[in-house]
Amino acid sequence: MLADGIESRQIETATVIVELARPMVREEAKLTADGLRWIAGRLIESLTDVLNIAESRGQRIPDYEGPER
Repeated sequence: MLADGIESRQIETATVIVELARPMVREEAKLTADGLRWIAGRLIESLTDVLNIAESRGQRIPDYEGPER
């Protein structure tokens, strides 16, 4: 099924991003603020994908309401 293949690739991508991000956010990495924002953006995108996958598969994850303003 097409959706299953897309979800599988999104999960694989999220796994790779987390593996690459770990050393980037350690104190000794000394990333710039721009670098940290960049990796945070990639992590948020991946987490959003994984949450969407879990929701579409009927997992019991509460709906994301977004930041309170």
